Amino acid sequence: MKASDVLQENVWNVSNALSILRIVLLGPFFMLVGAYVAAPANTIVFSWLLAVIGLSIVSDFLDGFLARLLHQETRLGRYLDPVADKLTTISALGVITWFFDFPPLIFFLIVLREIVGVWGGTFLYYKRNMQGKPNIWGKLGVTLTALSVLWYISLPWLQANWQASYPDWWRHPEFLAWTLLLTVLIGVLQYGRSYWGIVFGSASRQFNQPKEQPPAEKPGEP
Repeated sequence: MKASDVLQENVWNVSNALSILRIVLLGPFFMLVGAYVAAPANTIVFSWLLAVIGLSIVSDFLDGFLARLLHQETRLGRYLDPVADKLTTISALGVITWFFDFPPLIFFLIVLREIVGVWGGTFLYYKRNMQGKPNIWGKLGVTLTALSVLWYISLPWLQANWQASYPDWWRHPEFLAWTLLLTVLIGVLQYGRSYWGIVFGSASRQFNQPKEQPPAEKPGEP
């Protein structure tokens, strides 16, 4: 499949617009994080930050749902959606790693997983004309990522406004961070098994089998 084939479909639809929206929201997200770090007790800034994060999460759910509901699935959408997911995931986790003490090792491993996933997915898409489908572990990982971001970001506001009024267990979001890493690793193993079968297993042999050629005509035959 050629890259030009992607643009032959009607790519201007609601689903693709929501994927692009998630990328555009990164600008306000970074600006609000900067303002929030400077004044963590500011409830207005914190509320706007939560609104932007919430809008990104809702758009992530709606783009795939609306694509199926409105029959707007396109090649670009199937590629744009995971790209938007990866950009927002890496950006959000990078922010909470830099400013809010998310474990750097977990961030590094997740970024490595995303890089490998982009490379492998691109190979399948353009060399095998196949699109990887998210499994349950991938969806769970996205959910845990969103919860981790919300948890880590909320702590400075809670400490500034509620102080000792919230439960002690809420002060330890690292448990969720390590659960996220475990989920991501299981998802990588599941994806790796599927990828190996496609590239090196029986599925690969189907792509590599030579096509049968029609018998050559003998001289003198019509």
